[in-house]
Amino acid sequence: MITLKKKFSDITNFVFNKKVIVRVDFNLPYYQGKVSDFTRVEKILPTIKFLLKNQAKVILISHFGRPKGEKNNEFSLNIIKSDIENILKKKIYFCDDNLKTLKRDKIDKIFKNNEIILMENIRFYPEEIKGDEDFSKKIASLGDIYINECFSVSHRSHSSIVGISKYLPSFPGMLLENEISNLKNLITTHNSSTIAVFGGSKISTKLKIVEFYLNKFNKIIFGGAMANTFLKAMEIEIGCSLYEKSMTKIAKEFLERFVNKILLPDDVIIENKKTKKIEVKPIDTINKEDSIFDIGPKTRLKFYNEIVKSDKLLWNGPLGYYEKKPFDEGTAFVVKAVKNNKNKNFFSVAGGGDTISLLKQNDVFQYFSFISTGGGAFLEFIKGDGLPGLDSLNE
Repeated sequence: MITLKKKFSDITNFVFNKKVIVRVDFNLPYYQGKVSDFTRVEKILPTIKFLLKNQAKVILISHFGRPKGEKNNEFSLNIIKSDIENILKKKIYFCDDNLKTLKRDKIDKIFKNNEIILMENIRFYPEEIKGDEDFSKKIASLGDIYINECFSVSHRSHSSIVGISKYLPSFPGMLLENEISNLKNLITTHNSSTIAVFGGSKISTKLKIVEFYLNKFNKIIFGGAMANTFLKAMEIEIGCSLYEKSMTKIAKEFLERFVNKILLPDDVIIENKKTKKIEVKPIDTINKEDSIFDIGPKTRLKFYNEIVKSDKLLWNGPLGYYEKKPFDEGTAFVVKAVKNNKNKNFFSVAGGGDTISLLKQNDVFQYFSFISTGGGAFLEFIKGDGLPGLDSLNE
């Protein structure tokens, strides 16, 4: 298990009036000209506020989208600059100068009238993903201290994640520390009633994490299209429902190995392809024209009863087509169960882009012990193999 040798509090004595490079994750969900969720910005507020309070100058570095190593205005961070300013309640200087030629004196000049600089999308540079040493050194030359506040990409050996720390005093941010502390708690504590809830569309993208928790926790709930793959593996008719054909063999193996742990729907909400009729159906009565879009009332109660008495919960992915009513009710029942869990030692973690978005939309963050923005790094963390971004902070 990874342990950080440094703490954010270690920075206190020498951050005053320093230029601090902070690697953040502003890869916000952006659709039709609007950001739908600002959680990743809100989560780094304590770190930024601390730095500004101690009269540090802040250089923010982030990625946004997948520009494939070349400049593309569609993925410019300038698009969301005003949104970030609104969250931080601070004016930001947007710097789109070429990082490979940008001089320290230009940074000094900008900071005469500004507290925060937001650099252009770091993934406009192919050197970033390659972890190019010269590029890393060049970025490091712009600051005095480096802070990794981007746990979500800390499984990547990118220049802004591992390279800069070789040339500057480097520390974890407050959010990164919280991610590690809470995920360790989730993984290492042995409680009597532990449960994981997995939804969304694909097992393939979560295979390792699903297998980890099947071995680790007492019960695993599957919903969404992920559950459909298990039902298909059981040779149950799922009609036109979304599932992963390539994963049915693995799903069958899981069912054989963990038969007493896996919980699947007993009834579902379907929409008939021809008639467009929406109705509740027992799982063994689905016909070829039906599409499963949510868990049914009997299943909701079954899942609710498991969650409400648990000591520890991990939730990753919605249990249905939550964007469209009435297919949001199964997912809402998970929230209700978490809310009504009265166990004084109950510890709950929710993570994943869709999960965070739906919790945000329904204003229910407060019912969870921790909301993880870890993304792909979460999977690597639980495997215990080490994360390059964390290892580099310990060097």
